[in-house]
Amino acid sequence: MSHIMPDRVADLIPSQRPKPADPIETPLAVRRFSAVQRPARDIRAASDMDLIDAELHYFRGPLLSVEDQGDREELLARYAAADKHLSSVPLRQSTAVLS
Repeated sequence: MSHIMPDRVADLIPSQRPKPADPIETPLAVRRFSAVQRPARDIRAASDMDLIDAELHYFRGPLLSVEDQGDREELLARYAAADKHLSSVPLRQSTAVLS
């Protein structure tokens, strides 16, 4: 017989994992402010990754032609370069005012 604890009891027992909170979408004004503070090359690398990720779906499958395989490898190289650039910069920049 399995016993399922109510949510409020599970929250009180420290051995239970906390339930993950639902993600809240960032407001548009906050995203725009963050984009203004970021260097253009970081924004370009992030947008390149999104575009390349969408393009890579066209080159899936076991029977790709030689040209398609070359295009896929080129896209993967561009994706890796953008990922390397984004990995080298901090995820969040400080918004503290320095005096």
